[in-house]
Amino acid sequence: MINVLKKKLSLFLITLFVVFSVKNLLEFNDFGMLNVPDEDALLNILENDQGTLEYNEEEFFDQGLNKAKKFELTKKLQLTEDKSQISDTLDVANYGNQENTVDFFIDEKNLDLLLVPVNETMLFSGIPDPESKPIPDKLDHEKATTITVENKKSLKKNLSKFLKDEEVKIVYDRIKDYVDFKVEENIKFLFDDKDNIIEINTFAKNLEQMNLRRNFNNDFIFYFVKAPTDTKVVRKRLKVKNSLSKTLKSAQIPEDIVSEYLHQLSYTIDFQRDVKNGDTIELLYEANFTKNNSIVGEPLLLYGLMHLHDHKIELFRYKLSNGKTDYFDARGKSIKKYLMRTPVKGARLSSKFGVRKHPILGFSKMHRGVDFAAKRGTPIMAAGDGRITYAGRNGSFGRFIEIKHLNNFKTRYAHLYKYAKGIKKGRLVKQGEVIGYVGTSGRSTGPHLHYEVKHKNRTINPMKLKLESTINIEENDIPNFYANVSLTRERFLATKLQESETAGLYE
Repeated sequence: MINVLKKKLSLFLITLFVVFSVKNLLEFNDFGMLNVPDEDALLNILENDQGTLEYNEEEFFDQGLNKAKKFELTKKLQLTEDKSQISDTLDVANYGNQENTVDFFIDEKNLDLLLVPVNETMLFSGIPDPESKPIPDKLDHEKATTITVENKKSLKKNLSKFLKDEEVKIVYDRIKDYVDFKVEENIKFLFDDKDNIIEINTFAKNLEQMNLRRNFNNDFIFYFVKAPTDTKVVRKRLKVKNSLSKTLKSAQIPEDIVSEYLHQLSYTIDFQRDVKNGDTIELLYEANFTKNNSIVGEPLLLYGLMHLHDHKIELFRYKLSNGKTDYFDARGKSIKKYLMRTPVKGARLSSKFGVRKHPILGFSKMHRGVDFAAKRGTPIMAAGDGRITYAGRNGSFGRFIEIKHLNNFKTRYAHLYKYAKGIKKGRLVKQGEVIGYVGTSGRSTGPHLHYEVKHKNRTINPMKLKLESTINIEENDIPNFYANVSLTRERFLATKLQESETAGLYE
């Protein structure tokens, strides 16, 4: 009896388990099954007269269609774009972007992986964005055109000649701030056999070359490479004719070298009285040259030699132990003096210190300074470190500046055209800093600078001023300096000489 009860209980539990399992499967599956009140209905459709089961497709779907619906598979409601057809009990994700297949978006760039196990971080790493696009392979070009652009306006105008309108703006925006406009032939276009531009090469700043090359999408990819230049040391020898500044500027010497050389000599030489026709100048400088012999970057003056009629002046470039670079004579004394004799580069001494007949007043009068004739707008430099004690109109001096230096020295500058930016009373200035520009304000017959030097309120002749150098080589650095002097002289003698008896004249 007990065994029979156990069997019935087991059968009941199995039946209960099957019922719940089927119910859960129906809820989980995409398809549901309808309840069939008459369990023999389907069998009646499929069973023939002989009592055997036989499947007939047409009979099943045509004759017994109504009875078959009781046991058919029905598909659940499909999601459509019409939200009104969506069941109220069904949770649907509202997509912000129809192109996304899910409504959950992982920001891989800002993803915090600190709490993710190390062995699972690969699932979240994704594919990193490259910092730069790969450089396309270089294609063979049929021809090349090289041009020179001097400013941004010229750059845009020339780009429009070679590129389509939609490409001009893209290329211009990418290269306008990088092109070195001081270099000749600074842009090169490479063409294929169909006259399409496949690459653009530009000389950029800092001795670099910025290239633009087309990729397989016909887009320009830009990248930087080291500019193809050659570093050369040049030795020049000239003879002065008419004036030192004109001789240098017309001898195809880089402007930066001419400016630096004249600036260094202005501390020691009176260009009007000390330099004569026939005096010899020798220079040694280093520069980076392009294939067409144009200078890229800033050239460096390594050595200068000035043969005057009664003595010579040498200057050597040397880097001090503190990292500062300056120019010194062969004994280690700085070329720079406490005060400059000539605060205007390349100016002509038009009136000396002493008694003279005033060109406007018409009678003899003490001239307590020297006059340097120069073009209007020529920069005027501070003769030494100091503080501005006066900047403004001063009677017959016109626009006027006075600077107080150490050791009770003062320098005065008159007849200015205008002041440099920021120049005012009380400001500190450095030796060589531009403080104003040559003009003809006040009582003046033409553009020039009236320059005075005072010591303890006594006016002295600037051309006869003898002061010590401002910087000297320290004793522990003297051996290195002398070794540098010997090396520079050897380099000077070993460099091929480019000689010119005269540098020509300006008309």
